[in-house]
Amino acid sequence: MSTSTAASARSTAGTAGLGFPGVLRSEWIKFRSLLSTKLLLICTLVAVIGVGALAAWLRGTVLQQIMELGANPGRGAPVPAGGPQLTVGQAEQVLPTGFEIYGVPNAGLQIGILVLGSLAVLFISSEFATGMIRSTFSAVPKRIPAFAAKALVLVVVSYLLTLVAAFVTFLISIPILNAYGVPMSLGREGVLPGIFLGGLYVAGVALIGLSLGALVRNSAGGIMILVALFFVLPFATQLLVLVPGEFWQHVNEYVPSVAGGRMLEIGSRDGFIDPWVGGLIFLAWILVFLVPALVTLKKRDA
Repeated sequence: MSTSTAASARSTAGTAGLGFPGVLRSEWIKFRSLLSTKLLLICTLVAVIGVGALAAWLRGTVLQQIMELGANPGRGAPVPAGGPQLTVGQAEQVLPTGFEIYGVPNAGLQIGILVLGSLAVLFISSEFATGMIRSTFSAVPKRIPAFAAKALVLVVVSYLLTLVAAFVTFLISIPILNAYGVPMSLGREGVLPGIFLGGLYVAGVALIGLSLGALVRNSAGGIMILVALFFVLPFATQLLVLVPGEFWQHVNEYVPSVAGGRMLEIGSRDGFIDPWVGGLIFLAWILVFLVPALVTLKKRDA
């Protein structure tokens, strides 16, 4: 009788809290319990805001130089010094690609992508390295709920951190740009959608990082693939324009970082995919890594 009771107690203890809320709470504790993780997130927030503030100043100085040179908005070419001055609106029309004012809140996004994407890889690959994943899968034998809980924690943290950084950057950029006579507000076209979409972009990168960690099961390898995918591949595919043929001229537009970046922009541009198409392509890239990661978790031994 006592043996039966003890066995029943062990069974109950082993299954208690195995619902998804319990798994989610466990993964949240794992994520926030390390002091290094908290410091990394704080440093990332500060770095993203700092780069955004610097970008606001840089855009202001570029606009000022364009206005002083009196660039001809019709031809996009500078006229001799002393020529007619441009208005702020005219000067904005000839800003280089990527220097659009509405993109200021997301100017530091690349830092968030690198840090949060790498953190996502480590969130699961470190468990494989230490063998802790066996305990996780023993507590959650179906495995997918554990992965889903990790993904939810990363997506929420990445999205909120990026959102806070973007709004703080926006507030800091207002006086900086006003000093150059450039109005900055949430009413400016592209600012508010860009802020919210920027959070989705970084959250998507975190999902890709988590999927890479599950597939590769090696922290260094997963991070290297992530860096290659988002920072090396765009430059490599730019060289394909030298290859004869119309197809190679557009390959660069379909890599994840370019498609995701295009998702944050507004309006159509000749020779570029539309922003909504960029969003769909980026979603496809997430699924390319997420689906195999889920299959691998179910079928491969821990």
